[in-house]
Amino acid sequence: MNKELYDAVFGYGDSKIDPFATTEADFDAIVKDMRLGGYEITALNVVEFILLTECDELSNIKAAIIDEAKDLPNREDYCKENYGISFKELFALEPKTDIEWDIKSGSVIIFLSGEAQFKEDAYMKVFGNALQEFCKKTGFTYVKLGETM
Repeated sequence: MNKELYDAVFGYGDSKIDPFATTEADFDAIVKDMRLGGYEITALNVVEFILLTECDELSNIKAAIIDEAKDLPNREDYCKENYGISFKELFALEPKTDIEWDIKSGSVIIFLSGEAQFKEDAYMKVFGNALQEFCKKTGFTYVKLGETM
């Protein structure tokens, strides 16, 4: 993390906690985008920017699968065979609204909203690998119905 961002977000007190210590992100680009958008540089806003990028990636995965299956006469069966969920279930996944986050004890946790927790299995079937890679890259922790990933 660059010193300017670190000081802006964590520059208080003697015991600084850095939830981004293991995050591989382009903080210079994030800070630039935040300043252009008039956002205050806070830990919560930084997490939001990082997570919005991931949600865009998940939405792109969903869109690619929908595009691949939309014109098939057997799209329900195709999606079940290839992705483990029906086309209708896939269509209902909305990463930008279903995924939430918080900073607890100096760590960033991500999880499905209360209204979306019934979709947990579908999320793991379609986005499980992408979420694992995202967590490795960022150091964030995905909490799945009481478990951590």
